Amino acid sequence: MVWIVLLAAAGCSPTYDWREARPAGTGALAMFPCKPKAETRSVTLLGDAAPMTMVACETGGATFGLAMVELSDASRSPAAVAALRDAQAGNFAAEAKVAKSVAIPGADARPDMLRYRLEGRLPDGEAVSQHLVYFARGARVYQAAVLARNAPAEVVDTFFEGIRLLP
Repeated sequence: MVWIVLLAAAGCSPTYDWREARPAGTGALAMFPCKPKAETRSVTLLGDAAPMTMVACETGGATFGLAMVELSDASRSPAAVAALRDAQAGNFAAEAKVAKSVAIPGADARPDMLRYRLEGRLPDGEAVSQHLVYFARGARVYQAAVLARNAPAEVVDTFFEGIRLLP
């Protein structure tokens, strides 16, 4: 009898359980559809080593993530955004196609703040799409991403529209 109640309760749980997250040290607030986990590692960006904080979770067959890199010089932010975008496209062996323009509250106003879509394959050959937004404020450069075989457009929109940079 207990198993039936547990199974019934599990079946009622929502796939997308939206919650607010304020990843430590990122200066960002984001709405995630699942409980995100954080990780920080060193990356090489524009020839310099820099710490990258990544916050991500997976639900409904999709991975939702927000990454932030702190540069030593804010004037390098536009080049860093382009380098991150090009590196991600290279990972998929795909061209980053512009899906639409976006606005991230609190981010530096830039004409190239766009939402991109990549169509590619995972290492195991599975076809996937990745939706990406790149933005910056000062020396902090951000990448927000949704990776999935087929994520509903409204879910992708909700994730990106739920991101803002804190004052």
